Amino acid sequence: MTTSGEWVLGQRFALRLNWEDRLVRSVEVAWAEDVRESERLSPAAEELKAALLRYEARKGPNWPDLPFDFSGMSEFQQAAIEELRRIPSGTTRTYGEMAALLGRPKGAQAVGRAMGANPFPVLYPCHRVVGANGAMTGFSASGGIAMKKALLRLEGAEQGLLPGLE
Repeated sequence: MTTSGEWVLGQRFALRLNWEDRLVRSVEVAWAEDVRESERLSPAAEELKAALLRYEARKGPNWPDLPFDFSGMSEFQQAAIEELRRIPSGTTRTYGEMAALLGRPKGAQAVGRAMGANPFPVLYPCHRVVGANGAMTGFSASGGIAMKKALLRLEGAEQGLLPGLE
């Protein structure tokens, strides 16, 4: 079993690809100022860095098609994670709305657990899922709610429409 990790830096944010046996097991997000970019980047990490810079420039990031490992996730979690890519940048959905879209109208807490288990934040944008009435709740990635707010602001989510987005 071969494991490794690569940090790529943008202007404000950093992403770390965590590899195991040629599969991306997880992606971490951090503030760029808190980490150092890896000395040597794989071609996949180079593509991710270019996409991150496009994302920060508010252009379509066109995230690279990486060999993500979803094997540790339930079918519901995988469906929830896939649904994230359908949420347009700069907009949000509530946990309840996500649950209804996934055919489980009373499953808001299950959606919350799926978001917490998302191993690929930003690329599968769980930061776009908010509590009822737009409340800023839960973001298990590094930086917590402050990171969630920063990502939403970068994407152009409108202050005032989301109560927790100051």
